Amino acid sequence: MKSKIILILKICISLSLLIVVFTRIDLPKLWEQVQYLSFPFVLFALLYYTACQWLSCLRWQVILKANHYPVSIRNLLAGYFAGMFVSIFLPSSYGGDVYRIYRLNQSIHNLEVSVSSVFLERFAGLAAIFALALLGLPPIFQLMGSWEVVGLFLLCASILSGGFLLILSPQLLSWMEPLLMKLHLTKIVERIAKTQIIFRKFVHHRQAVSIAIGLSLVIQLSVIYYQYLLAQQLKIPVSFLELLIFTPISIVVTLLPISFGGLGVQEGLWAYLFSRVGLPAEQAVLLSLTFTLLGWLLSLPGGIILFLDSLRSRVDANPPANLPSN
Repeated sequence: MKSKIILILKICISLSLLIVVFTRIDLPKLWEQVQYLSFPFVLFALLYYTACQWLSCLRWQVILKANHYPVSIRNLLAGYFAGMFVSIFLPSSYGGDVYRIYRLNQSIHNLEVSVSSVFLERFAGLAAIFALALLGLPPIFQLMGSWEVVGLFLLCASILSGGFLLILSPQLLSWMEPLLMKLHLTKIVERIAKTQIIFRKFVHHRQAVSIAIGLSLVIQLSVIYYQYLLAQQLKIPVSFLELLIFTPISIVVTLLPISFGGLGVQEGLWAYLFSRVGLPAEQAVLLSLTFTLLGWLLSLPGGIILFLDSLRSRVDANPPANLPSN
């Protein structure tokens, strides 16, 4: 019941924010600019974004190899697409990670390594986002001349960092363990402890760590450049530098689980941020929504993968009876 109430609250927050945003923009002008989006560009955008996902799987593969679990890129990419598809229907982008863990565990039969590898892959990506966001704080303050966005970023970064420290720090976990035990979270404490062991093993592989962090920076810069190409196609006058400054900060803010998959929060934040550099709100919202919708479109093959996985599970659970011999 509690989880259902939280889900309903998140949906209400997203809908409320979207209503506020759409009542303050010129919808005919929004539709006029949507028509600049051509089919060849959509095809190119999907291929480009697929390449970014392939790089993410390469990062994931590096982490798994460091833990002596070689898994093919093809297998990991299938899990990534399935996870993206699942995330559309769940209140957080992390919902897809749960399915990625499940699917990987079907291959390697080690739940702790599956959980840790997905966590470390996420952590490497977030580390790159945080680094870019921190570099963007001075110019964003110079552009906006106020501290509210900087303060919002620091608040969100503190909350997220606290969660990561709990997972990564054995000392912090030992301090929090009595409280977690009282909350009947013994299994979570045990799983975090095992994850910490695997994480400590991974950080000793300096080459793997360097490759994972390097790939993360390449991926984040590639995604931001993809947004820039999308803006150019939609005739939205935003520079790559402005996207480089605003995008990492907006990602950090929308990671907080206060809305349904960040919907509404991202659009409202982009409208606010880009309006400070002279961009009309409808153009900022259009760029944000188009980026999200193309991501959903790209995830559709994940639905097919999910369906095939379901069929395999049924076959494994109910193997056909041996036919009688003549």
